[in-house]
Amino acid sequence: MKKKILILVAAVLSLTAAVSGTLAYFNDSVTAHNVITTGGVSIELIENTKNDNGADIIWPKQGLNGIMPGTSASKIVSVRNNGQADAWIRVGVDIAISESGDPITNPTIKCLPLTITVDGRDVDVVSYSVDGDKWLRGGDGYYYYKTPVAANSSTENLFEEVIFAKEMGNEYQNCTVYIDVTAQAVQAANNAIPEGGDVTGVQGWPNE
Repeated sequence: MKKKILILVAAVLSLTAAVSGTLAYFNDSVTAHNVITTGGVSIELIENTKNDNGADIIWPKQGLNGIMPGTSASKIVSVRNNGQADAWIRVGVDIAISESGDPITNPTIKCLPLTITVDGRDVDVVSYSVDGDKWLRGGDGYYYYKTPVAANSSTENLFEEVIFAKEMGNEYQNCTVYIDVTAQAVQAANNAIPEGGDVTGVQGWPNE
């Protein structure tokens, strides 16, 4: 009787082993290699002038010569967004007049006045007209484009000509006018105009 019990137990153990040996689960696995590339902010300053046929051409490296008082020179300034996302854009304009070199890059060079007084009023020797509907003059002197500029798009022109006052005196003869234009941009994504503010208040503008 005892032997039969042992045999029966052994038989049960054997059966259990046989069943457990056949257990299996269908399964599968896969790996996805995901790549996320950050966007960038990339802008290009566009400076053109009109030729004798009225067509836009790239601003010449040697500049323009022979400008007389009371006339204007074609200088067309805009900024293109070459990045992959919308961007806020601002532009700074520095003007200097000298007869002995570029005072913007060499502060030791003496400048001629940018304004003169005529009949009790101040007159800008060199001036330009900015579209106030598109550009906002900030308290820091920069001109801010009021709306984000989409990727592969450009701003409206900041200005299209430079005007020389007719009141310029003989002291401005044979002088050179230096106009430096600087463009800066900051991402527009997750960077809205602050409530109650304007474009000058968006975050991330480069520090001077």
